[in-house]
Amino acid sequence: MSLPALCVALLAAATLTCPAFAQRSLPLEQPPMVVHDSGRSVPLAPYVAQLVGDADDPGVLEGLRFPFGAGLLRSGVLAQDGVQVFDPAWLTQSMFVLAADELSLRWLAFNHDKLVQLQAVGIVVQAGSPVAFKVLQRMASPLRLAPETSSWLSQRLVDVGAGVYPVLVHSTGKAHQILFQMFQEKWEVSQ
Repeated sequence: MSLPALCVALLAAATLTCPAFAQRSLPLEQPPMVVHDSGRSVPLAPYVAQLVGDADDPGVLEGLRFPFGAGLLRSGVLAQDGVQVFDPAWLTQSMFVLAADELSLRWLAFNHDKLVQLQAVGIVVQAGSPVAFKVLQRMASPLRLAPETSSWLSQRLVDVGAGVYPVLVHSTGKAHQILFQMFQEKWEVSQ
């Protein structure tokens, strides 16, 4: 059973076994309540990428509203390569941030092999339509993409001076835009 099908089955089981669960809903104007924040929270998007599926899966993106995105970030050049974005202690894998725009598509095409080598997960911060999102998914394959589900990641990038896309946040927690240079420096250090 696929992960999306398993999630649907679990939700259906919870709804059938607990009628009160099915009837409860939060008013739209109420934000979710934070029960505990250790300061070491992990972005949800890499996990959502597993649920979004591939570009050719039927029903993909049904719950996502288009257009979405990129209020805080802008398409552009990273002012300083290697900016520390996160504590690497809790970053389990590399992630890249991009949009369904021309610059991101070119960056993805140029860096695709390196991103696959890193097994990075993509966070899409802007897409004008489901078609644009699926084009990005096809181009990124076999890498997984997820839409940005909140502005937390964008705000973090802006706060540390890395408020542009496309960009890679390596598992070291540092932001890079020129991946060839990053790989070359790593190779030269190991020599």
